[in-house]
This record gives sequence, C-alpha cells and structure tokens, in this order.
Amino acid sequence: MTARLDGRTAIVTGAARGIGRAVARRFAREGAAVYAVDVVEDELAKESEALRADGHQVTACPANVADAEAVDTLVRAVATEAGAVDVLANVAGIIFRRSVDETSVDAWDRLLAVNLRGPFLLCRAVAPHMKRTRRGAIINVSSRAATIGSAGEAAYCASKFGIEGLSRAVARDLEPFGVAVNSITPGVPTRTAMSEVTYDEASRRVWKDPDVITPAFVHLATQTATGIHDQYIDAWRLSERLRSQGWT
Repeated sequence: MTARLDGRTAIVTGAARGIGRAVARRFAREGAAVYAVDVVEDELAKESEALRADGHQVTACPANVADAEAVDTLVRAVATEAGAVDVLANVAGIIFRRSVDETSVDAWDRLLAVNLRGPFLLCRAVAPHMKRTRRGAIINVSSRAATIGSAGEAAYCASKFGIEGLSRAVARDLEPFGVAVNSITPGVPTRTAMSEVTYDEASRRVWKDPDVITPAFVHLATQTATGIHDQYIDAWRLSERLRSQGWT
C-alpha cells in the first residue's frame, strides 16, 4: 500500500462483511482513519480490532443506516472527533428474491430503508461538513440491477435505480463545493453473503473476492468534482486499469 488516503477520514457502511469490509480494510491500509459502520456488532468489532492490532486507525460504529437519528449522531461524532468527513462509502445493502406479487409491504420497506433511505441519510448528514471544507468524495454502491430489471428483484432493482437518481442529484448539489459524487457497480461476480444467496452456478464458478475491486474505491475516494465525478463506475474495469498502471 502507498498511503493514498493518508490524512483522510472515511465512513464506510456495511463494513462487517463483504464489499464493505474489503473497502474498510483497503481504506485503512491506505492510511485513512476509518469509521466502520454496521449492525452486525460482533463481526464489526472483531474486524476493527484486527485492523487496529495491525496499526491502522479504525473505529467500530455499530449503527442502523436507516435510523435518521443514529446517522446524524454518528456523523456529528465523526466530524467532531476527526475535524472533517472526507470520504463516504455507502456500501451497506440487503437483497431478497421474490416476485412482485409475493413481496410484502414490510419486506419492500425494509429493503428500501437499508438500500436507499440509508444512503440518502448519510449523504444528507455529511453534506454540510463537506461543503464547509469544500472537499470530499461520496461513493454509492450501485449494481447492474440499477440499469436492467431482473425477475424476483422488484424491490432490489427499485432501490438501485433509486441510488442512481440519488447519486446524480447529489452530484449536482455538491459540485459547486468541489465534492466528487459517484455510483459504482462491482462489474464482476463478487463473493459476498448476498451473492451466496442470489448467484447462480455459472456466476459462482467465476466470482472473485471483493478485495479485487477495492482499488476503484480508493481512486474514487481521492477525486474532486473536477476529476471523476457524477459517473456510474465499473469497479472491476477501473481496478484492472489501475493494476495495469502499477497498483497493487
């Protein structure tokens, strides 16, 4: 690692497992002070302790991203302690597969609460701090499901189409303040707790560890509104390009 994020403060949601965990690890190893957020408290604590034991700056922040009060409290605490919020990676997400007529209102509301309300709340909470410092980067995890519909994924597709709309609008809101806002799709089958439930056999044969797409997150975390901004990024393609330039 080359300390590409040295001196930056980053909030990463969904940090106990999967892509969120991989991103939190990579950010910490690149020098960021990471505030790792998840509802899975035991796994979050274990991961954070392991990173701190390796000399990295990681704080476990158990919180429900769909809880407005909890999110506001979290962001205020980070901004007070660190002095700024430089990077927000909205990674937390859930999925279920049911046809639209079998999707209950409660299930719909729960998925949209985590996948779309959560990123909105985090973007809303960090925006004043990024506007104040006139810098920052927001990375919202999207999906191929944000561009095409899939049977059995009415709620999930709706949440990811929503992430695209949210990202484009927030990008316009924060562009005058120098803040980069992008959405990102893994771009390659990635092994996570979610994909273990939803991927078919063909995808399982070629899936990759989430670590392989983390260079893209690091690169986006360093951007400003005059760099990569207001884009839908393929994490695999960008990570491969970075590796071709010597990234490890």
